[in-house]
Amino acid sequence: MENKAKETEGKGKRKYNVPAVDSAFRILTLLSRKKFSKSNLTEIAKALSLTPTTCYRILQKLEELSIVRFDKSSKRYSLGPYLVVLGERAKENQFDISVIIPYLEALSEQTGLTSFLVSRIGQSRSTIIAKAEGEEFGINVSVGRHFSVVDGSYGKCLLAYMNDDEAEELLRTHHKLRPLTEKEIQELLEEFPLIREKGYSTTFGEYIEGVVGISAPIFNNDESVDMVISLIGMTAQFEQKDIDKLGVLIKNTANEISLKLNGAYPN
Repeated sequence: MENKAKETEGKGKRKYNVPAVDSAFRILTLLSRKKFSKSNLTEIAKALSLTPTTCYRILQKLEELSIVRFDKSSKRYSLGPYLVVLGERAKENQFDISVIIPYLEALSEQTGLTSFLVSRIGQSRSTIIAKAEGEEFGINVSVGRHFSVVDGSYGKCLLAYMNDDEAEELLRTHHKLRPLTEKEIQELLEEFPLIREKGYSTTFGEYIEGVVGISAPIFNNDESVDMVISLIGMTAQFEQKDIDKLGVLIKNTANEISLKLNGAYPN
């Protein structure tokens, strides 16, 4: 295991790579997935391409801290009890989420659809960090579920506000819900300026059959985007005019959130 942090120079920003920390986070992320929620050492090491020795050392330390739990009878690891404590503390100190949740609830009440908040995690992943279920046409989504940053209407929205080179690299190199052809990649790159102009992105069954998604960005002070709010429903429920109306609604809601959190949003 490497103990020394590797330092690299990015564009205007210094980046550090600490392999043990990165591997520990990847282990926790893996255990948060339903398929791997109770996994043995071999399964974890294989899924993450870690050596068994390295994986075992990290798991031992995480178990010592109650970050993971080890069942001696089954020889399997799962997320540990201290994560519950950390999660509660994070919720108490996460001002953004407490501000955004009432907006999600209002969207779901007004539309009957499920609304949720997606946050970018690192360079290439995103996760659902809050939701409000729709009573009439709601589709169930799971808080904590991870996606590729390029997936869905939320991925299109995040990509549209990245620089062009970064967006194209992610589209070409990272795993997605489905593979994209060269033509589709070019069409997406050409669509990003339109998304920025409209203020929202949409999908209509192209990522998940029968599912429509609509997303709008929440802007940081520097006009970058790390979070988006989304609505999700069934394609059979909507015509294009309905989607456009929902797009304007979610854009206006996202702008209100940006204004409340950061005091401004781009014109």
